[in-house]
Order: sequence, then structure tokens, then C-alpha cells
Amino acid sequence: MPPILQVLLPLPLPPFDFLPTHGAALPAVGQRIVVPWQQSLRIGLVVGIAQERGRLAGELREAIGTLDAGPFLNSAALATLQRVADYTLAPAGTVLADLLPTGLSETLSHEVRALLGVTGVPIGREWFPAVGLKPGQLELYRRQGLIEERVSVLQPTATRLTACRDVDAALSPKQRKALEALQALGLAISAAAVAREAEVSEGVVRALIKKGYARYLPVEAEPPALPSYWGAALESVLPIPPEVICLSGGRRRERLAALVPSLLATIAAGGSVLVLVPEQALIAETAGGLAAPLPVAVLSGELNDAQRRRLWLELPSYGPVVLVGTYLALLAPLRNLRQVVVLEAASPSYKLAAGCRVFVPTAARLLAEASGAALLESDALASAEMWLRGNGRCHQLPRTEPRLHVIDLNRQANWPLSADLIKLLKQVAERGRQAVLLAPRRGFSAGLSCQDCGYLAICPHCDLPLRYHRDGYRLRCHQCGFSAELPPHCPQCNGHRLHPARAAGTQWIQGAVQELLPGFNCWRFDSDQRDNLRSLHNGQPGVVVGTSALLRQPPLPNVSLIAITLLDTLLYLGDYRGEEESLRLLFNLVELTESRRPLTVIQTFQADHPLLRALQKPALLDAFMDELLARRRRLGYPPFTRLAKIQVAAKERAAAERVANWLASALRTLGAELSELLGPAPALRLKGLYTVQLLVRTADDDRLRTLLAAAREYRGEARVRIE
Repeated sequence: MPPILQVLLPLPLPPFDFLPTHGAALPAVGQRIVVPWQQSLRIGLVVGIAQERGRLAGELREAIGTLDAGPFLNSAALATLQRVADYTLAPAGTVLADLLPTGLSETLSHEVRALLGVTGVPIGREWFPAVGLKPGQLELYRRQGLIEERVSVLQPTATRLTACRDVDAALSPKQRKALEALQALGLAISAAAVAREAEVSEGVVRALIKKGYARYLPVEAEPPALPSYWGAALESVLPIPPEVICLSGGRRRERLAALVPSLLATIAAGGSVLVLVPEQALIAETAGGLAAPLPVAVLSGELNDAQRRRLWLELPSYGPVVLVGTYLALLAPLRNLRQVVVLEAASPSYKLAAGCRVFVPTAARLLAEASGAALLESDALASAEMWLRGNGRCHQLPRTEPRLHVIDLNRQANWPLSADLIKLLKQVAERGRQAVLLAPRRGFSAGLSCQDCGYLAICPHCDLPLRYHRDGYRLRCHQCGFSAELPPHCPQCNGHRLHPARAAGTQWIQGAVQELLPGFNCWRFDSDQRDNLRSLHNGQPGVVVGTSALLRQPPLPNVSLIAITLLDTLLYLGDYRGEEESLRLLFNLVELTESRRPLTVIQTFQADHPLLRALQKPALLDAFMDELLARRRRLGYPPFTRLAKIQVAAKERAAAERVANWLASALRTLGAELSELLGPAPALRLKGLYTVQLLVRTADDDRLRTLLAAAREYRGEARVRIE
């Protein structure tokens, strides 16, 4: 019986079965293969080979051909891909499309010819471009077994200028000089390049082309250059103990420096290292810091398709190397991967916004297990999951106690700048220093309300308040992007007392600073407006108002004041991780300045919150984290349970609620206990769809998969997504 190839395509589907290419060698698992797909071709991966399972071979289509001499993904990467699919309950094809950054969308050369002895078809024994066949002909001949096919990756070409005749008396002196320069070059990028080399005008070279002494030829393009990174040398710090799997404390560069001895030891032992960062902004800093003591390569979204392809194909031939990258580097074919390092391991930027929606550090842990590699996670504050997983193997670098001033807004009349903060900002301006104000949101305020009737402007597509943006006097939805002009009066009571809500955004705070300090530089930095901060980086005095996006910018040299304008929004508008993420943000404030110890001001209505005590006294941090873990255990939150969200969306509220209630009943039928099923929650409209959510929490993965079976198999009038 013929073997069956299990081929995974970058589609939200499981693997498909295909027959091997007739007469060709059996491909290896992990190899790229081209298969027929809906009147065209698709590139996929061979993820398994099985024997015929009682099905007629004639029911299966035959693969067209392979593209590589060996596997494109190694066994550890394939195992990780399947583990991520199992963990996220997403189709393996979705995970493949999310995590494989190159190799599946190549431009192909596809040719066909008649089989020996076949007549009656419009092609002979010479290879013929498949695009030359009429629609439907190719599939017909393929099913009748009349043709054979071959595919290959179409290599990129470039046009180069070359000499095609020798110098003779018919040429002018300048033309002879240009032709001799071209002959010396062999192949030239352009006529302009030859003109520069020969020190003649470009018209002289064009005359050579016109007379037939030179011509342009298509040649195989040279491999694209890969970027190199060189940054400031890392300061040496004490190495961390070898048993450590979780590193926290200090500044970002200090944590990176503390990892260097461990990376050097791995490289010296012949192993490679994967270093993951959450976003592109940290690539240059990380790769530049490691490039001096270590061999470094980089794989991220900054590389174009050609650069990614080149690096991917070359990596297996590299010696021990440190590969720095975003999530796109997870499946990279590193030789002898011995260590996986996840920097800023609790960053929300690691969460994929679509597709399988995996949290990248979880995928990194699965990769380390599949590779037999050591895993080390690093962040300013170890997450609850890292804290528990570390189990005594966490190491904290020394923290500098901040100069902290907490402003109790319950005792202040001014808004959004308290009297204390106003006084400090005036001192910054008088002394020619710099200040950074972090706001909880962009825009002017969290909403627009009527002081007469309590009306709040709501998005027509989402059950969320419209954010008020003073530039252009617009109302915008930060969920779906809807925008509308400011109404002249209240749509509900026809009153004229429409005012922004008290939750101030970056625009409001910038306006307040400009009114307070007329003539003093005040910049804004958020996703709506990113002012050029070059003068601030050059040391010029001023104030910058922004969101947490400022933490991804280089530090400023002359900062004397950092202020959080409203801590409460960070604490209470998130989920159960609000306290942890707020404390991490506060620890990361040190990244805003190069070396100074600026005054840190926090405005809040919760001045006695335990989080602020842990921030002021690092010795209290362990107690704070122990209490946080105890609360999570008591309330049944991760890391002590597995939590899944089932999201049901439909155009009609009744349909969404009906499907959500059916799923809740199905979960109870499968044995879901009262403590394991939360919801359905009331329907919420988002982007024009009514969305109903259920939460399922269990003690382990197997139990979770059992309970989610009904949601995974649902096909009907609503869209069901599991996260």
C-alpha cells in the first residue's frame, strides 16, 4: 500500500492527506511540499507519513513535488507547533500561519509535460509552463494521469549591464574609456555606475548600449544583506546562579548584562540560544548589547521577505549562535538549541492579537520542552506564574528605591493636575529640567457626558463610551474606529452642558501643562500623535505627556520628575492581573531616564494601597507577591487554574444569547460544575456584533479540553471563538 503524506497548510484547518509524487523519493517530515489546491498550488509542510488507512488511493490527490533537499522545520519546531495547537485549541494550520514567517508564499515555477507514450494532448515531451493551459485542462489531464509536473522556487533576478563587444576604432575616446571600465567591472548595476567609474557622463554609456557595445542581462539576484547591530557595551554585573530560571529587578540593560555569562557558557558548550523580545522597539537594544561578546543573528518583522528567507536557509549551517527575535523566531531552525531566554516575559505585547492568540512565553516554554533546552524568563517584576514556577529559583537584581511622592486625590481640589504636581512642574520649568507625565489613555477624556441628564455618548457599533478627542472636536471609538463630530447639544435632553468625563487623557493633560507653563516645551507621545522627541533626547528642557508607549523609547538625559497622573485607572480597568501589571509598570519607570534618580509622583484615590508600600520598600515585595498568589488561589485564578474564554458573536442579540445558552447547557452536560463555568455574561455589542462571553476554569489542561469539546465542534449561526 502506498504511504500517505499528512500535509499541513497555512489555513485554519487540520492536516490533509496526499499521495507522494509518483516516481519521486518519499519526502521527509518537516519538508516543504507543493500540492494542488482549488485550481492552483499551495505550499505546505509534511507533518507525518502514514500507511493507507482503508481508503482507496484513488480518492487522494497526488503531491506535485518538494522544494527542499531536507526539512524546512526541524523535529522540535514541528512538535512545538502541534503543542501550541493543542494548548490554544486552534487548528494546527492557524498556528503554522501565525508562527512561520517565511517559506510558504514563494513564487513558483510550475511546468508540465506529457507522459511518455501519451498522445492527444496539446503538449509534448518538452516542459511547458502550466499557465499556458486553458482553465480546467490542467486538472483534467492530472486526474486522467496524462501528464507529469515539476515545481521549483522562482529565484529572484536582477538586471545588470555587461560589455558584448571589444573596443575598436569606431568609438570616441570617452566611449572607449567607458567600455574599458565596464569590461573591468564585468557586471554593472546601471549605466550611472559605469559613468561614475569611468568619470564620463551617463550619456556616453547610453551611447555604448545604443551602438551594441553593451547590453542589459537578467542575472540571479545577489542575496540581500542582513542587518547588523552594534550598541553600547553592557556594563559587567555579577552573574546569576546557574540554577536560576527567573530573573527580575534592576534595569532592562542590567538584566541583559546579568544573562551574558550564561549565554557565553551555552555558546562555549556548542549550543545555540534563542532570545525573544516582545516588540521590534527592543531588537536593536538587545542585539546591540549582545553583539560585542557573542555571535548574534536577528529575525524579526523588520526584515523583508528576502532577508527572512536567506537567514532561515542559512541558520542550519551556522555554528553556535544567539538568535534575537520577536515571536517570528520561535520555529527558527537553530542547530543544537540549548537555551531559550524570554525578555520582558510578562509584556502584554507577547499576546498575538489574532489567529491562535497564543501568549508567546507559553509557546517558548513548549519549545524549550520539545528541544530539551533550558528556559529562562526575565522581567522587571516576575509575574505570578513566573514566581510560582520559579519555586526558589528566582533571582532579583538590586532595585534602587525610588524617590516617591504619593498624592492623595481625595484631599486635592485641582484636576487633572493636583496642587502638588503643579508646584513640581513649575520647579522643572524654572530649573530647565525635563518631566515625563504618563496618562492612562490617549485622547482628551474617557467620554463626553451631559451634566443635566447624565447622558453618556456611546458608540453606535459598540456598547462602549466614545472617547473625546479635542483635536478636530471629535468623538472616537477606540474599539472599532467609529468617529463623529461633537454634538452641539445633548441628544437626550437637548441641553448644552456637555462636558468631558473626569478621566483625563493625554490631550487634556498636555493642554493643562501648556496653560500652566506657557512658552515651555510640551510634547505628546501616544498612538494618535507621536511628536519628535529628538530635542528632549539632546537634553533640551521640556515636558512630554504620553502613554506607556514612552517606555519603549530611549531614556531621556535630564529627567527630574516622572508622574503617573491617575494610578487607579491602571489598577481597576484591567482584569485580575491589574495590580501585578501596575506594579510592573511602576518598576519600569526607571527606563525613562539614563542615570538620574528623579522624583516619582503618583496621583491616586487609593494612597494606602499595598502596591505602593511594595514600591516604596522593596523588602515588602515578597510579602506582596505571596498575598497576590494566595488571593489568586482562593479565587480560583491562574496560575492555579486553567482559564478559557468562549466568545459567541452574532449580528442579532437573540442569536448570540441563544448559542451562548446552548453552549452553557452543553458544558453542564459534559460535567461542568458550578465553580467551573462562569456566565454567560450579558451581551455586549462590539464592532457591530453582539458578543456574549463564558469563562471556563479547570484545574488542568485535560479537563479543560474535555469541557470545551462542545464549543470546538460548534458550527451554526454564530461565530464561536475560544481563547
